[in-house]
Amino acid sequence: MRSSFFEFHVAISGAFTAKNNLETVNHNTANAAIKGYSRQVAAQRANEPLALNNGKGMVGTGSEVYEVTQVRDTFLDSKYWSQSAVLGEYTGKKSILDILENVFNEMAGSPGLSSGVNDFFAKASDLTTTANDSTYRTNLIQSANTLAKLINLNAEALRKQQRDANTEVSIIVNQINNLGGQIIALNKQIITHEMDGSHANDLRDERARLVDELSKLVNVDAREVDYGTTVYPNNKHFIVMLNGYDFVNHYNMNPLAVEPRGALLNPMDVEGLYDVVFSTNNVAFNLYHPTLKGQLKGIIDMRDGNGGAGVPPTTTAYKGIPYYIEKLNTFVRRFALAIDQGKYADGLAFDDYTAGPDIGTIGHANGYDLYGQRLGTLIFTNGSGQTDGVLPPAFYNDMTCFNISVNNTLMTDPRRINCSSDPDPLQGESAYAVPMGFAGINNSSSLFQEGKITDFITALNSEMGIDSKQAADFEASYGDMTTVADNQRISVSGVDINEEMINMVKNQQLFQASARLVSTINNIYETLINRLGA
Repeated sequence: MRSSFFEFHVAISGAFTAKNNLETVNHNTANAAIKGYSRQVAAQRANEPLALNNGKGMVGTGSEVYEVTQVRDTFLDSKYWSQSAVLGEYTGKKSILDILENVFNEMAGSPGLSSGVNDFFAKASDLTTTANDSTYRTNLIQSANTLAKLINLNAEALRKQQRDANTEVSIIVNQINNLGGQIIALNKQIITHEMDGSHANDLRDERARLVDELSKLVNVDAREVDYGTTVYPNNKHFIVMLNGYDFVNHYNMNPLAVEPRGALLNPMDVEGLYDVVFSTNNVAFNLYHPTLKGQLKGIIDMRDGNGGAGVPPTTTAYKGIPYYIEKLNTFVRRFALAIDQGKYADGLAFDDYTAGPDIGTIGHANGYDLYGQRLGTLIFTNGSGQTDGVLPPAFYNDMTCFNISVNNTLMTDPRRINCSSDPDPLQGESAYAVPMGFAGINNSSSLFQEGKITDFITALNSEMGIDSKQAADFEASYGDMTTVADNQRISVSGVDINEEMINMVKNQQLFQASARLVSTINNIYETLINRLGA
């Protein structure tokens, strides 16, 4: 049975419905510029009707807003997270490659590795006519020392970047854990607010934003599982996985931790590089899984990537810092072996007669010094204390870009430099007219796979440039694709100010109409009650 003032109830419900719609419009407009905000919609319906007194038909009782929901497409979220992870990977790679490219540009520039090599051979060439002059001998050994120090500095610059990359792994792990903790806190708030069937829209937006941030660091899979029962109907658990590993399960988190590894994966690695494990059960997080993406993947590729070569087995086949360190090792080993022993890496002697018909490149250890002695003195050594001897190529396998140095014996007494193939110093300068055939080493196109020494350096610099350019191109490309995926989300979830203005005007008119109806009904009742009997 209807009350005496039933019409007021119907009119006021319309006013409240319009008011609630206007509040939603107001909230959407206020958050239109907030990144990650999803447009909210007030869902309304007619109130339950009442039967007429004669039992025939029903009369409407007005309207109500029964919930406010957000407009969001979880498929588009997953699509965005997938693109964001790849973008994060190449952003991580590019950040390190930009620095490495500067190192290699300096190596190829002046002063750099190329100019250091050229200066060394220029000083060696000077000795063809001035071998008895101690000043020119000193110039040669100082040039060799400068070249060795330059290689050491470049190697340390690469190693510093590996240390920095290792530190960044720890930072990323902390960021992942921090985001996971925030997601759990939001899960608790959301389930508390939604126990009565409401929708914690703004909290859900914030949670999705955190997953957006997480997807830049590592590839994620986030989903909501409904465990609702008749007793607890609103019981949805939010689950986040990192590259297939359980990470967040509603209120519980399996946090990551860094753990210094006990053994080197690459021979020249910095000691104590981090592996990543789950701290609750000490299960390893596979950093080299082929599906891993995100900034963590990019940093790991640069820190550990050996180009797919070497022993122990490949960690990641990307050409990272270990790969370029090993390229420098190849350079110093073949260069020093050629200079000291006059041999190729396979142990065969040089057979280069460009310096004269009878004397080829015999190697410094095979020549005679200014005292007429053949002591097998080395120019370059590997820090082992070995300073002389006609040595096999295996000796140079222990030489690296970090330990290559110039024999201190020659630094102390330049007369010990072996410039002659003739043991008789009494022959004067004529005995040194063709010092050691070092020019043959500089011009040999067989010393490296790439060709001459300068070809090797140029190829090394070009390879780094190509890698850096590729990372920059991929970052730009996946940046565009991520933007497209985000724009698709915005087209569904974003706030359209024009649409909100239309809704504002429409609900404003509905409110005014309901208010006018209340006023009209009031006038009717006033006339009916106060004036009809007058």
